[in-house]
Amino acid sequence: MRSIQRILVAIPPVPDSSALLRGQQLALKLGAELDLLVYDPHADQSEFIERQVTNLRHHGVRARGEQADDDTAHAVLTACRAQESDLVIKQHFAIPRYKHLFGTGEDDQLIRQLPVPLLLVRNDVPWDGGTVLAAMDVEHHDAAHVALQGNVMDYANGLSELFGASLHVVCAYSPSLIPQNGPAVTIDQIVAEHCRDQCQWFQDEYELAEHRLHIGEGPAKALIPQIAHQLEAVVTVLGTVARQGLAGALLGSTAEHVLDHLDGDVLVLKPHAVEMEQAIPTGHRAA
Repeated sequence: MRSIQRILVAIPPVPDSSALLRGQQLALKLGAELDLLVYDPHADQSEFIERQVTNLRHHGVRARGEQADDDTAHAVLTACRAQESDLVIKQHFAIPRYKHLFGTGEDDQLIRQLPVPLLLVRNDVPWDGGTVLAAMDVEHHDAAHVALQGNVMDYANGLSELFGASLHVVCAYSPSLIPQNGPAVTIDQIVAEHCRDQCQWFQDEYELAEHRLHIGEGPAKALIPQIAHQLEAVVTVLGTVARQGLAGALLGSTAEHVLDHLDGDVLVLKPHAVEMEQAIPTGHRAA
């Protein structure tokens, strides 16, 4: 978490952006630089950008800004590559469910294609003293998912330390994936033995108390919002091995499924940095 040195904040030209406020808070706590990307294909926003950058600098943030004339997702991907960003922050706006049937939303595109962590901001509720919820997938043991487990816990723990927040973890299990130990063993016993064994490493490493571990029957896309609501989590940290092509279009990811069902902010992580596809440069105007 503390390795983040460059933060890209993408916003439309509207004042009092929750995403920009969150970016300012994180930049100050991490000592990071902030790159402001204002997307507007219709009008010049130089004055707006200058005001926002001046205000950021007034608060002690090293900041600069530019405008993008391209569509939001493509503009963010291009800027992320150009600025070598370590974190991207964007405001999330829920869209009607039926629209997912006719294409991939901008935030879903970013979840699948961004090679760096993506923070989708839902509101301006303070993180200080709140609850950080880490959503852990402990059922899959391939290299990508194992790497994700470490990333999710590292970032969630880092946020809880930065903001004096309480760290909780949610794990969903699928009974069909749990090894059966014979007819004399009940499913509850199997669940307790299997899931808690899988969670033991991060409970030990992060000194996670038993009451802060929430294990329940899946699917994860239902359990994660349920626990997040119960805890009033200010931010939920989860990982995604984002699918591309037809699989991505048909199935999506847990991150995409839960996004519109969470009240707090969402930090989406990948297993590791990936090579970004070559993007065609667009008309970014520096301020």
